[in-house]
Amino acid sequence: MRNLMMVCALLAVVASKSYAQKAGKKIDDLTFLYVDEKYDKVVYKGEGLMQSDSYKKHPLVYIYTSMSYYEMSRRPGKFSVGDRDAEFPKPLKMAQKHLYKFVKVDKKAPKYYDNSWYEDFKEYYIQLADTSNKLAQMLFLNEKYRKSASSYKAAYRAIPSDPVLLLWQGIGEMKSKNAVEGKKSLAKAMKEINKDFVPSKATSPVLAHGMLLAEEILRGIGDYANADKAKELIEVFKKYDPDELDKKKLEERKAKAKEDAEKDKVMRKFMSDEEDEDNKNKQKGKVIIEDGDGSEGNGKSSDDKLDQLEKDEKEDNGGGK
Repeated sequence: MRNLMMVCALLAVVASKSYAQKAGKKIDDLTFLYVDEKYDKVVYKGEGLMQSDSYKKHPLVYIYTSMSYYEMSRRPGKFSVGDRDAEFPKPLKMAQKHLYKFVKVDKKAPKYYDNSWYEDFKEYYIQLADTSNKLAQMLFLNEKYRKSASSYKAAYRAIPSDPVLLLWQGIGEMKSKNAVEGKKSLAKAMKEINKDFVPSKATSPVLAHGMLLAEEILRGIGDYANADKAKELIEVFKKYDPDELDKKKLEERKAKAKEDAEKDKVMRKFMSDEEDEDNKNKQKGKVIIEDGDGSEGNGKSSDDKLDQLEKDEKEDNGGGK
């Protein structure tokens, strides 16, 4: 169901005269298409505007496109999503990709629009993190550690404000024998998470269990300082979900995850899958995220080439290296 508060906020933004003067009618059109739940039209229009010099630096183009992909992922019966031959094969991956772009473009928004929109969509970040976490957990509990790590990596890239996603990325990387990246991810996550950390409602249920696994992994590689810290944090975060440390209930969750994996094949298609057709020719350690007009387009490395954003940044800085 549509979040009434978010819709009201969007309409209030559109009604602002100063906003209208800066943004233009095409952004207004995106807003009303989104409110009318015409998500496929938002995607086509939004990805078209990303190619326009007049609109490619406007954050709302990216956030509306991201939210529309996300909403379509929740309605596989209404929109053509999830299958390889679908109009929108991987809506969750694309939602993550465009949210990453939104965050990056919004940092420069005050320079062009005298405004920033990051604070207006925090509820959406939680929704996307929640869905991403649940699907990545399903993969992890089915012992598909590499795919789980890849999914968490895409989620954390889009939502860097949630280090619990990074924690589980590192756990998945270590479990899949990617020790180099796993150590980096765990070290960074442990630096961001302390006893005063307040997790989001999206990932708080898996934090205590994550610390339990991290403590074992860190001690095994000789990082005793972080291992001791993780051990202390287990009890700190156990209050969010005490069942995470109950072995019997954890086994029940694993069994339920396997059952869901068999039943919910459509949902699994929304995951960023390192073994799919899109990534057959990728370099080791990099996941290809599609880029293009309309839906998926042609593959580009998610680490290096997200359209012209990096080039624009150099131009904005006077062409410096």
